[in-house]
Amino acid sequence: MRILVTGFDPFDREPVNASWEAVKRLPDEVDGAEIIKVQIPTSFARSGEVLHAAIVEHDPDVIVGVGQAGGRFAVTPERVAINVDDGRIADNDGAQPVDVPVRADGPAASFSSLPVKAMVAAMRRAGFPAAVSNTAGGTIH
Repeated sequence: MRILVTGFDPFDREPVNASWEAVKRLPDEVDGAEIIKVQIPTSFARSGEVLHAAIVEHDPDVIVGVGQAGGRFAVTPERVAINVDDGRIADNDGAQPVDVPVRADGPAASFSSLPVKAMVAAMRRAGFPAAVSNTAGGTIH
């Protein structure tokens, strides 16, 4: 099994991004599964291209995207991915889209196929703070 795990590069003048710091510390193998670690640029235009290239190159069985959410103090698996780019701040390329579909031909949203509630329960049993997150953002500006 091949598991692609992604984290982001630093943004907003921060020296590090906690998502990439966590991902790069993962072992290269877990229970016989190869762990492939890829850093994604904090760029509305380039992030999808880099992720797609990593998928084509590595042909993973599973993809886990790790992100940084300032102010959250728990691991928060996402229940829904919404099809909108809406930047609270400019990305590392200076772009700050507002209400732009990520994919014009895509659905408005996609639900995770993962058992997020069971994942949260397991993390809590293991002593980690965890909660379900309905979306990665949705902040009103």
